[in-house]
Amino acid sequence: MLQQPLRTFGFNTLLHQCGWLILIAVLTSCGFHLRQPAPIVFKTVQLTGSSLVMPALRKSLTSQGIKLVENSEEAELRVELLKDENEKRILSLSGTGVVREYELYYRVHFRTKIASDATWALPMVMEARRDYTYNDSSLLAKQAEEKRLTEGMQTDVLNGIMRRLSALKKAE
Repeated sequence: MLQQPLRTFGFNTLLHQCGWLILIAVLTSCGFHLRQPAPIVFKTVQLTGSSLVMPALRKSLTSQGIKLVENSEEAELRVELLKDENEKRILSLSGTGVVREYELYYRVHFRTKIASDATWALPMVMEARRDYTYNDSSLLAKQAEEKRLTEGMQTDVLNGIMRRLSALKKAE
């Protein structure tokens, strides 16, 4: 039986390792940061209504250091989630009338009120849309794909709501 010689670190391995170290050093020294959500200027927020994105919205706000309050007098910003809608439409049919593609929609209607304002802002709609191919022979896989797409749309809508809230400014 032949014994293989012990591997020694060669010049190429050393060069490869140094290359990774240099890349990491360059990325950290140039000010590279992963994308962070835009900061929201309000310190207290009241969330009302019900929606599928409500738990994730609560988590996102508290992760930014925003205090969620139940009392509207304590809140600098009030956010009311009016309703959310899931919709599934047929996008295309085959020649025999069998569904080939579906289009999914997820919408959240919400409105905001800054404490210093007398009235609520006009309702806003945040929407996400996806389409996917459909095949009856892989029903379970397509149901799982639809679920993943719906979860992704909810995340996109949540990020859109957070961007809209970060665009709001306090009255001075």
